[in-house]
Amino acid sequence: MREYLLYVKVGREPIQAYVTPCFRVDQHFWQEKEGSQLYVIGRTPSLAMAFSLRERLHQYLQERQASTVNEQALAGMRQIALTGVRESNALYGHTFSDDQSGPREWFAWRERVDEQDGGSSPLSNRGDIEQVKEVLAGRALLWEEMERLLQTHGIAVPDLPQLLQRLVLSGDAQWLPGVRLQVRKSWLRHSLELECTRCGSGKEKIELTTCHTCGQGCAYCTECIGMGRSKCCTPFLCVPAKRAPSSHTGHAGRLAWSGRYSRDQEVAADRARQFVLNHWGRNVEFLIWAVCGAGKTELLFPSVVAALEQGERVLIATPRKDVVLELAPRIQRVFPEARVIAVHGSSKEKWEECDIAIATTHQVMRFYQRFFLVVLDEVDAFPYHQNPVLYRAVARAVKTGGRLLYLSATPPRYLQKRLVAKKKSLLGRSSYALYSSSHVLLPGRYHGHALPVPQICTVSGLDKLLAAGRVITPLHDMLKASLDAGRQVFVFVPRVEEVPRMLGYLQVMLPDYREGMAGVHASDPAREEKVMAFREKAVKLMVTTTILERGVTIPGSDVAVVGAQAPVFDEASLVQIAGRVGRSPDDPKGTVLFVQSYRAAAPQAAVRQITQMNQLAKQLRDRREMA
Repeated sequence: MREYLLYVKVGREPIQAYVTPCFRVDQHFWQEKEGSQLYVIGRTPSLAMAFSLRERLHQYLQERQASTVNEQALAGMRQIALTGVRESNALYGHTFSDDQSGPREWFAWRERVDEQDGGSSPLSNRGDIEQVKEVLAGRALLWEEMERLLQTHGIAVPDLPQLLQRLVLSGDAQWLPGVRLQVRKSWLRHSLELECTRCGSGKEKIELTTCHTCGQGCAYCTECIGMGRSKCCTPFLCVPAKRAPSSHTGHAGRLAWSGRYSRDQEVAADRARQFVLNHWGRNVEFLIWAVCGAGKTELLFPSVVAALEQGERVLIATPRKDVVLELAPRIQRVFPEARVIAVHGSSKEKWEECDIAIATTHQVMRFYQRFFLVVLDEVDAFPYHQNPVLYRAVARAVKTGGRLLYLSATPPRYLQKRLVAKKKSLLGRSSYALYSSSHVLLPGRYHGHALPVPQICTVSGLDKLLAAGRVITPLHDMLKASLDAGRQVFVFVPRVEEVPRMLGYLQVMLPDYREGMAGVHASDPAREEKVMAFREKAVKLMVTTTILERGVTIPGSDVAVVGAQAPVFDEASLVQIAGRVGRSPDDPKGTVLFVQSYRAAAPQAAVRQITQMNQLAKQLRDRREMA
């Protein structure tokens, strides 16, 4: 069982409290650096408890502002620690229910310990230290993950805790408990506050337990448990990447792309590139707001080149695994000399070195200040949107002085407010500025044609008519006209259980096209096969949930949304759905129909946004023609 010792250091700097798993390393380090005196306060198997007590001592020492420690002060600090342990024991016992009755010491604490205790010799091989630091650079890992990563690189260090503590003391790493514990005091009652260090979840996501590892009261996070168990007694190690990787420098940035930008695309891509290159700019965030079908991925290429040419790493984070799998080979083709890896839950590449990482947003939690340029694709999409866990993970992955680039066709309001400038016309009306120091707006598609504007149809009693098998004339006529013209159709419904019902309804209403219809949803075991059949035109009409609202391009397709008033179809979702239509230069037009059972705000807002983007795109074209 690993234990953690709490001590205070008296030296040239103000008195501070420290936590260590190997006291002899700290003794040797501080003696070598400044000849400091170290005074032991106590020892506990709970890393969370050790850090909680350290915070108490920090507050006590700041209030005293003392430069020396005598026996009386040392006894006072030991009493503060003992009181903290007792309070935590009582609060933990009140919160945690088990079958044992009577008082229990949930957290072990020893005051009197041998100050020479703490493991073997602190003198680690310098080569081992540099090797471990290089492998762990830019990572945020639990202890078990860190050991696994070192094993994959063939690194076996017998005194690993001592080596890592040396890195912590020298400022090259920090470790914290996987779950932090703190006694929150108030005049009414005290409470036990718990927070996951990895994902930031609070006590509503924390489960208390009697731990088999530390043998005492503990807690683990249920929010990020799929990535390993973050616990009070498990160290969470963060190692910043302080320098760029040496491999591929100068060559990884070679771009092998034969495409050409439109004039507007070129302006947007260059503004994003200038943001990446501007090391003296105040903005560390930038938004590329490009409508569906504007060629957003291609707009990133100059920014990625700018980062790679400086010998820096690039991360492209996206909410879904299927986008990672599609994007990784695409990026590898245009950056043939860069090392590109795909990082997702079942990926075998997640521990490998790279120049460009394409990762799901959940996997980004394992990175720490690793990437100079982090691109967040589809910032408005589930599961990233309004998820503080993933916000925290993405921000933590950016190196100090790095850049965070958002990419979206439908950026959320809070991001628009923070990054997008507005301008007023002579009539006092406000509209979005096409660019500023923190954003660029691309309102037109790459082929120059307008976005298809949806038609809205309100059908009273829509659900009852569908259940009765009655013909919804506007829907029937739109679908029949599209299929008769040889086009393919997306039919979106709000809930999974409605997919088979809608599919059956349409097969009855349009019997001539029955064999060319299918339905799909996220948990469908044949999802990939059905989507592929739709891409290959074997399926002509696909009933689907919002899983196909983005990332799927079917030339010559139309869209119907049945139940557009449902909460799942917000403004951003409906704009994305409408964006499935008219993406090809050979077929830039098409039909979008929103069928709602009552007048809802989101369909109207989606139509307004699409109309406004078309107006801005027209203004750009008119301005160029007059120039």
